[in-house]
Amino acid sequence: MNIPLRVALIVCSVAILFFVMRRIRKSSLEIDDSVFWLVIAAALIVVAVFPQIAYWVSDLLGFQAPVNFVFACGIVVLLVRTFKQDQKIAVLKKKLVALAQHEALREDNSTQS
Repeated sequence: MNIPLRVALIVCSVAILFFVMRRIRKSSLEIDDSVFWLVIAAALIVVAVFPQIAYWVSDLLGFQAPVNFVFACGIVVLLVRTFKQDQKIAVLKKKLVALAQHEALREDNSTQS
């Protein structure tokens, strides 16, 4: 893994740490979300500091270059994260519809009285 990629990984992880800590201080990020991003930042730092891990795993899984392995892992992690967020959004949509229906029924009952 070349030096510019290692530097980019470290810079990205430090930026993630900075933004997550800022959001935690402002209480605008949930704990499970902040833990996810902190783990991602830590993983980026580990891979940047110890590139042998990326070489070993990329050889083990058949990637031609460790860079491809790093990018593929990033894509997979973000796809899983997106899927989980979609699940949360679906649950919230159902709750919103139920709440709107409940409120509409309550308003209808109060106007009939």
